[in-house]
This record gives sequence, C-alpha cells and structure tokens, in this order.
Amino acid sequence: MTTTPARARGTLTGIAVRVLDRRVGALTGAAGRAVGTTHAFLVFSLILTLSYAAFYLTYDIIGLGGLIVAHIFWVAGYVAGILLARLGRQLAAALLAFAVPMAQMVTATVFLGWEAGMHLYLLTAGQLVYVMFTERQAVWRWVTLAVALAAFLACQVGMPAGGALYAMPAALLQTLFSINALLTAFILFMAAALAHHRVEQARALADLSARRAEFLANTDALTGLATRRPVLERLATLAHHDGADFCLAIGDLDHFKALNDEHGHGCGDTVLENVGARLRTHLRLTDSVGRWGGEEFIFVLPESTLEDAATTMERVRSAVGDTPFACDGHEHRVTMSVGLTVGDHAGTPHHALIRADSALYDAKRKGRDQVATTMPAADAASEAPARQRRRDNG
Repeated sequence: MTTTPARARGTLTGIAVRVLDRRVGALTGAAGRAVGTTHAFLVFSLILTLSYAAFYLTYDIIGLGGLIVAHIFWVAGYVAGILLARLGRQLAAALLAFAVPMAQMVTATVFLGWEAGMHLYLLTAGQLVYVMFTERQAVWRWVTLAVALAAFLACQVGMPAGGALYAMPAALLQTLFSINALLTAFILFMAAALAHHRVEQARALADLSARRAEFLANTDALTGLATRRPVLERLATLAHHDGADFCLAIGDLDHFKALNDEHGHGCGDTVLENVGARLRTHLRLTDSVGRWGGEEFIFVLPESTLEDAATTMERVRSAVGDTPFACDGHEHRVTMSVGLTVGDHAGTPHHALIRADSALYDAKRKGRDQVATTMPAADAASEAPARQRRRDNG
C-alpha cells in the first residue's frame, strides 16, 4: 500500500494507517486500500464477536443459548469475509463486513435491549463506507448507509425499554453500554483518521503530479535544459527597470543540419543530449541555459560584465568544440558560434535578444566557432531578425 512518514507513526493517524491500510492480496490502488481496510475491520469484528461469545458462555449458557448459537454464524461470516478479502474479492468482502455486523447488532439488541448499546456499532457505517468501498461503488455506500440507519432507528426507537428477550441487571447493561460506546468511538476515530490520511495522501500526490507536470513543461526532454518559457521569465525579471545587471548570449551549433542529413536525426539527438550535459557543467550556479530551439541555446549570465561573460562563453564554446562526440562507433567534432551582448533594463529583453541574435550572425559570418560580442547602439538597431540569414549559411 503506502508508507507512513516517521513523524506520524506515533499519532492516531499513524496507528490507523498501520492497522487499517495494510496490503492484503494482490489488489492495488483504490481497491487495494479498500480491501485492506475491510480485512482489518473483519479481523477486529471477529475478535470482538469471540469475546462476546466467551462472555455469554460464562455468564449464562442456558439463558443466552440462542444468542450464543447465533454467534457461531457470525463467526463463520467473518471468517468467510476475511478469506474473500485475501482472495481479492473486495466488494464481496465489504458487503459481508457490513451485512454480518448489522444482523449481529440487531439480533443482540433484540436479546439484550437497546440499553446494552449493541446497536451503537451501526453508527460506524457512516465513516466505514468511505474507506471500505471505492468511489466506483458509491451506490453501495448509499445503500449500506440507508440500511444501517434504518437498523439503528429500529433498535433505538422500535424496541421499547425493558422489552428484551433476556433480562440483564441494570448495572451490567450500563457497563455493556459504556464498553460498546467506547468501542464505537474508537472505530469512528480510527476510520476518520484513516480517511484524513487518504485525503492528505491524495493532495500530496496531486501536488507532486502538478510539480512534475510543471517540471516537464519547463524542461527540454532531450537535453535536460530549460525550455524557452523559464528562460524568458528570468530575462523579463532581469530586464525590469530595477533588475540586476546581466549579459545574454545565444549559441548555435555549426553545420548541424549537415550532420543530421549525413548521419541521421538519431545521431543528431545524441549530440544535442551530450551538448546539454557539457553546457550545464561549464556555467556558474547562478547562470541559466536553455534550449532556444533546434540546435540553438540561450544563456543568461546575471551580475556579469561583458568581459567576464565573454570569458565564460569562451569556456563554454571550448567545452563543446574541443572534445568530439561519440555516436554509433564514430565521432563528430561539433563547434558552436555564440553571440553575446549586455542586457538592458528597458522593461523587456526584446532588444537584447535582437542584439545577441545579430552578434551570433556576425560570429557565423566571420568563420564560426567563436564568440562575437556587441554593445547597445546609441539608437535602436533594426529589429529585422538575422535568424533566417544564419540558417541559410548553416
């Protein structure tokens, strides 16, 4: 089933989970949790039934003979339910776990009267139906609740005081009522604690799924680098009027299209995967790198001067180009051209991206495998993208 955190093991919730949420049989998921709880309840009910049978035997075997004989059937019902639970018959076991106690409590109330409090156990159905039936068995929940409520009202209202088949002393009846009330409260508390645990568990699973979905949305599956969105979000933060100084670079693998055409996209993907690993290991912890698209990568270097950023990008360029990449028995030397610029605080990184893209085109035009830098011009540069020209030139 599930594990309980160490800090919760000594709490009521931890105890309830360990007792009621144990794995039984081969079922998993909601059915597995339900059958585990059903099995635990059946075992508890069997022990309680044997205890009452022993009490009746020692108290008055003759006068309570009919109730004692009935207990033989109740014990058989609980044993059958336990076997069904272990065989993975979750619904059948759950139905027995409710049907047998209902019949048992009504019969005991007829013999002893409602003053003994046997019918109080019927109130536990209000909690147990939610941990012993699955969501797909919602109809059975409502049917069971209706039957349990009807049985409880029949015992509490329909059976007059002093109308029992067997007359017990008032003091003994009060003792039985107290014991049954405490045990009923115990079952309710345990079921509530287990239900609370499952709600918290479902919430934690939902949070984990949401975080995983966000991670997958922000992470490029091939290279393991960030996607465009988180990089652009960080750029927008840095480009704010009161943001920290930063530099921005765009890198592009040289002649990558030719590599794909000659050796196939599988080899190209292998190269991209390894490039991503090299990029991550040659940047500062405060730097960011993401896959900008295809064979392009974007770098955000906060709190860096243009000179420092150029040193960093030279190191990155060398890390990519100096050591060949192995792929299917052959090696490829892949180089990278980089365009680098300082960021500005105009409220948007748009102009800095254009400058970095233009500097990248310059690096391509000057022979590739190098870092080209540019500073903001006094007047706004043309915003015509250089990307298509770069692609045309490989």
